[in-house]
Amino acid sequence: MNPHTATASALARLRLPEPALYVLIGAAGAGKTAVTAAFPAEWRLSLDDCRARVSGCAGDQGSTPAALAVFHAVLAGRLARRLPTVVDATSTHHAHRIALVDRARTHKVPAVALVVRTPLTVCQDRQQGRPPARQVPADVIAHQHQNIPSPETLRQEGFAQVHDVTGLDLLRMLLERTSAANTPAGDLRAEFRAAFGDDLAAAVSPHPAPGHLLLAVAGRELLLRQQDDGDPFDHGWEARLPESCPDCGDRALWTRVTGPADLLSVHLGGDPDEARCDTCETALLPLHRMEA
Repeated sequence: MNPHTATASALARLRLPEPALYVLIGAAGAGKTAVTAAFPAEWRLSLDDCRARVSGCAGDQGSTPAALAVFHAVLAGRLARRLPTVVDATSTHHAHRIALVDRARTHKVPAVALVVRTPLTVCQDRQQGRPPARQVPADVIAHQHQNIPSPETLRQEGFAQVHDVTGLDLLRMLLERTSAANTPAGDLRAEFRAAFGDDLAAAVSPHPAPGHLLLAVAGRELLLRQQDDGDPFDHGWEARLPESCPDCGDRALWTRVTGPADLLSVHLGGDPDEARCDTCETALLPLHRMEA
């Protein structure tokens, strides 16, 4: 299965239309970019990316007029060809959403609202890790958060479908697409990117435990860590299984993962390698496998 087929299959399973104009709706810092990572890169359209293209800096507000020209040109070109497009923007202004719905309707493409309702405090706290040019003031984020519309309002605006992203298994779609792409196997996130590819790397964040990363999309997550058995030629990654150890009862079971397909297996309830318990150091044969 190639990446395009994997994406089409995932959309069909989620009952999402293709083509469509997918509009992300959420405050700054809500995690919208991680959500868009579930979709193919060529589908994604972000004003920040357009600023970066025209000025070299995604946070250069002075480049916004030129960036908007690029944004609207790409949007118009894709919709005219009825190509699926994912708009990565806050979209908390009524007028902005109406303009997007109208453009989609003109080209007979359904508009789908993907709402990201991350708690306000989380959105605001995430600004601390951003470069100064990309930090959004707390009061602006609060205003955006307050203006996220209800599902009923979005349907009245003309959206064909309205989804809270936590109700969609977009992590599975990301894993299936990147597995189909057969991504080949210092900085922890850079090492993860080298092993698992750019799209999965866009959805990982640091974890308090040293050597650990959290892969999370729309409320679904996998905890990962670097594997180091002392052999400098045998570094790898492990994912934590959701089950408790049958011997000691601790939730400390880990299984080795070597690529997106292994992560998909763990996410769907399998364990691609033998599981190992940190607490009692028990090594177990695979506990379960996905049904065919």
